[in-house]
Amino acid sequence: MKLFLVSGLCILFPFWAESQLTAPLQQLQQHILQDSLLQDSGIIRNPLYDLKGFNYLKPIYRHLAALGSGKMAGRFAETPGKFTIMAQDFAFAGDYLTAALYGQKDYDSISAAGYQDARLFLDTMKSVQFRDARGYILSRAAEERVIMINEAHHMAMHRAFILGLLKDFYQSGFRYLAMELLNNRSDRSLGEVDIRTGYFTAEPIAGELVRKALDIGFTLVPYEDTLSDNHSGTGRDAIQAARIAAILQKDPAAKILVLAGHAHISEAKIGKDYIPMAVAFRRFTGINPFTIDLTEMCEGSSFEYGRYFYQLLTSKIRLKEPVIAFRNDTPVSLLENDHYDVQVILPLATPIHNRPGWLSLNGQRKEFAVRPTEKKLFMVQAYYLNEANKKPIGMLVPADQTYISGSDGYYWLYLFPGKYKIVLRDMDYNILSTKEAEVPQ
Repeated sequence: MKLFLVSGLCILFPFWAESQLTAPLQQLQQHILQDSLLQDSGIIRNPLYDLKGFNYLKPIYRHLAALGSGKMAGRFAETPGKFTIMAQDFAFAGDYLTAALYGQKDYDSISAAGYQDARLFLDTMKSVQFRDARGYILSRAAEERVIMINEAHHMAMHRAFILGLLKDFYQSGFRYLAMELLNNRSDRSLGEVDIRTGYFTAEPIAGELVRKALDIGFTLVPYEDTLSDNHSGTGRDAIQAARIAAILQKDPAAKILVLAGHAHISEAKIGKDYIPMAVAFRRFTGINPFTIDLTEMCEGSSFEYGRYFYQLLTSKIRLKEPVIAFRNDTPVSLLENDHYDVQVILPLATPIHNRPGWLSLNGQRKEFAVRPTEKKLFMVQAYYLNEANKKPIGMLVPADQTYISGSDGYYWLYLFPGKYKIVLRDMDYNILSTKEAEVPQ
């Protein structure tokens, strides 16, 4: 995103404009603007679903139609956080680079003085040392009983970071994985990944996180407040905290890993009235959780000052791995945010085949090329073969999917070694063909 300072004003050029859409999205937009049925998806509770199950393009039709009309049309124009919703929908479809851009559109603006402050603060960092985040977190895991990590729902890179630590957490004695994104209703499916596991587990990396946790041996714990629409923020967080605390009532020696969204894991009261889940949990149990923020020091930083500061930092320091800032052997937040014990600084994504390199999970997942054999091909998906043999494709969460081809014309997926059903779809989300494939060790 280009930023210009003119007469003390910050002007943000809209990266979401039609001209900034990637080539596949421009093609899809032209297609749907010619088909009123594809445009008319409206605002519904579960826009990812249709009568056949998951339809990962359905919410994108709506967004592209609104952008193509020159305005955010209908009720969507009045939807709070509408660009974050857009970002989530692009992430669901495996388009993580577009998701990162849209997620920033809902940021509050800051004054020119704020940008100047960020530049001046960067010059005072001579006493800061950067240390490997994974190593420090795992050293703390041995002595902690409850670890809480946050994420932004549209930033799958946060889940990828957590996924990479799951086995080590288990070896450190953690047996419970409590996740806000899990379905906590009576129709939930927690022993496998499908359409009933949770709305946000429809995102492929989230699905892989759940699968890996189950494979390792974690007990999954859904803790979301199912009546959150009827409760205040504090009320919702108190219910979340109570459900996590209930694990300790059944298993007093339990070590618990908690994944939550944004400020739910803040260890301090926010504003006049909001008491976050982590604060309520400490009041209920007397346990001070070890809290890890992933949302502020990354490409998709959760607010404008953080976005700009991160941009400055990564232009000065080339990070290869996630790190934590230290002064005098003590972790510090470069954003001076004392709501968390540590703040992880994630490296810039390195595009590979026009997709973010972190999808490889440090080499655990292999690059897998899909040749475009169908004339109308738009999207490729990889489903685990054992899952596809048991349930209809529409019920399942892909291991990976994309509608963005590499410079060589192939569609590149990132997959763990194993057997898959590769599905090729057109712009209407119709299946053109399928084939089985195996990713070797």
